[in-house]
Amino acid sequence: MDGFRRGYGSMGYGWSFQRVLSRSKCRNELQLATRDGDMNADDRTVYGLEAPLRLLASHAIANPGFQSERRGKFVAKGASFKDQPAEIDLRGLTILGVPLVKFTMKSAGDDEQLLTIKFDCAKTEADAYGFLQQLADAWSASLAVGQPDPWYGNLYVDIRWAGVQPLKAQQSGAIDIRTSMEMTTTDGVPVDSKRLSGLRWSPLTDVFVEGMKAPQPKSKFLFWFVILEELEKRTEFRSLFNPMFEPEQKEALRDVVRLDSAALQRLKSLLDNPDATRESRAVKLSRILDEIGCSSVAGLNISTLVDEACCRKLIAQRNLVAHKGGSIDTDFLYSVLFPLSIAALNYILDQEAESATESES
Repeated sequence: MDGFRRGYGSMGYGWSFQRVLSRSKCRNELQLATRDGDMNADDRTVYGLEAPLRLLASHAIANPGFQSERRGKFVAKGASFKDQPAEIDLRGLTILGVPLVKFTMKSAGDDEQLLTIKFDCAKTEADAYGFLQQLADAWSASLAVGQPDPWYGNLYVDIRWAGVQPLKAQQSGAIDIRTSMEMTTTDGVPVDSKRLSGLRWSPLTDVFVEGMKAPQPKSKFLFWFVILEELEKRTEFRSLFNPMFEPEQKEALRDVVRLDSAALQRLKSLLDNPDATRESRAVKLSRILDEIGCSSVAGLNISTLVDEACCRKLIAQRNLVAHKGGSIDTDFLYSVLFPLSIAALNYILDQEAESATESES
C-alpha cells in the first residue's frame, strides 16, 4: 500500500446552541453585545443565512449487470416534479425552537437548492451555523420514515459549507462583498505491471476499504480500528506480556471453587484466556505496534509518538464512538489511526503470505 497519499487538515465548528426563549431576550442580548467589546456588533452577529443544500444518498448498489443511484430533490408540497414553483416560500416558521421570519428555497443549479433563512432576532455566527447543522441533521433523520428501500441508499441533507453566507445588517449604499472557496484535488494513480502484480487481498482488506469509502469520520474510525484489533489477537505477540496468573495461582483458584461447577466454568474461561495479562490494553497495543515498527507515525509537519498515552487515546476514542456516539478528532483519525491501520494491514498480509508459502513448501 505504498501508493497512499495522505491529506491533512480539518474544519472545526465549536458552537453552542441555545434555544431562543423570547424576542425581548434576543434584543436585550444584542444591546449588551453592542456595548461590550471593541468589535462592532454587526461584525459578530447575523440576521440570517444563505446556504446551498443538496439531497445526497449514503451509498449506491453496484453489482455485475446492475447499477443503482438514488437522487433526491426538494419539492413544494402537492406539486409534481414537472410543475415546481420557482421558489418555495414559507413564513412564520419555528424550527427546533428558533422563530424564523423567512424560509425560502430556490434552484441554484444542478441538484442544489439555495436556502435563505432570516431569524426573528439576531444571532452570533457560531449559533447560526450551529442551528443550520442541527436543521440538516434533524431534517435528514425525518427523511428515514419515508424511505421504504434504504438498501439503495439513505437520503440525507448535505450542506455545501463553502457557499454558506451570513446575512448581516447593511448600511444604506454599502457594498456587500462575499467570498468563498472550493477546492478540487486530482491525484494521479500509476498503472504499471509491478504495482498490479503486487496487489494482495484478504477479508481484512475489505474491512479497510470500507473505511476508505465511508463518508463519515466515525465510520472510518470504527472500520480502521478493527485492523488494530485483529493485530492485537495475533498469537506471535503473546510472549511479550505477562499472564494474569502464574500456574500455581491458577491451581489454587481452581481448588477454591472446585465444588461449584458453574463458578469453576466461569473461572476457567478467565484463567485459560491468553489475552488476560497484567499489562493494560494500552500498554499491550503500544508494544505490539512498536514490534511491527510503528513506534511513531509521521504527520504533515510533526511526528507523533505511538506510546501508551497515544494508544490509550485511540482506545478511549473507539469506546466513545462505539458506545456513546461521540465526536471524532479528525486530525488524530487521519494522522495517527489511518497510517497505523495501513501498517497493521500490511503486517498481517505479510504474515499470511509467509504462512501460505510455508504450507506450499
